[in-house]
Amino acid sequence: MYSLSLPLMAICSGLLLKFVAQQVLEFRMFLIFISHSFLFVGIFFIIYTLVPLTDFSTSIYFISLFILSVALTFAAHFLHRAIFTTEQRLKKIISKLFDFIILETPRKHVSEEKQIDYVISYEKIINEIGDE
Repeated sequence: MYSLSLPLMAICSGLLLKFVAQQVLEFRMFLIFISHSFLFVGIFFIIYTLVPLTDFSTSIYFISLFILSVALTFAAHFLHRAIFTTEQRLKKIISKLFDFIILETPRKHVSEEKQIDYVISYEKIINEIGDE
């Protein structure tokens, strides 16, 4: 029973990740690769447990290792690209927000007599952010 529990867990995880991949479009390719890897490993060990052979041949081990390595390499590439593009997008949003707060707000929404106080306060913020 123990020899089937981990492969069944891998297959269930792979199926759950396939479902999640349909819902989360930003990480879709990464999740599909990971789910295929989980399914591959789970099915591989179920076959290993249920087939009455003494062992798989060395060539099968090397071929499956190569396929799994290629799949995980592509998955890591897509994950890195997704994280990097998300980080760049967030930096762009933050930059636009600061531009709005610092440049647009004093022109339109701060009265003339409070302009000096506003300029001093946002210069302090800029200096504190620059130190980090």
